[in-house]
Parts: sequence; C-alpha cells; structure tokens
Amino acid sequence: MKNINELKPNEEAIITHIKNNNLKRRLMDIGFVKGSKVKLLFKNYGDNMRAYQIKNTVIALRLKDSQNIFVK
Repeated sequence: MKNINELKPNEEAIITHIKNNNLKRRLMDIGFVKGSKVKLLFKNYGDNMRAYQIKNTVIALRLKDSQNIFVK
C-alpha cells in the first residue's frame, strides 16, 4: 500500500483508507472516500502542491495534507 503522493502524473489508483487526522472529515466531504478512483494530474514546480481528479472534479492538495491518503 502506498500513499497518494507516490502516484506519477496520469496514474490512477483506488483509495483504500485515510489515516485519522484533522482534515479527514473535510477530505471525505470533497470525495476522498474508500473505493473512489483518484488520478494525479499535475505537480507544481516546488513539488508541494498536486492536482488530483476525483469524481469529475479537480482538487489541489498540499503535499502535507495528502500524505495520509492511502491507495492501491
């Protein structure tokens, strides 16, 4: 199992779980739930922000906020 930050651009994966942190509820509210397909679209030049496609929506997350999302 790897976390979402290990995805390469245009790679898709399925969310397996979100480690309990202070953003878990907010991430779940915007679609990051177990079983959802997620795709890494872009990384910024500083590599501290990444854009993910999930449920026909593009969402940018900070690297530190997405490190607790695990995929397979």
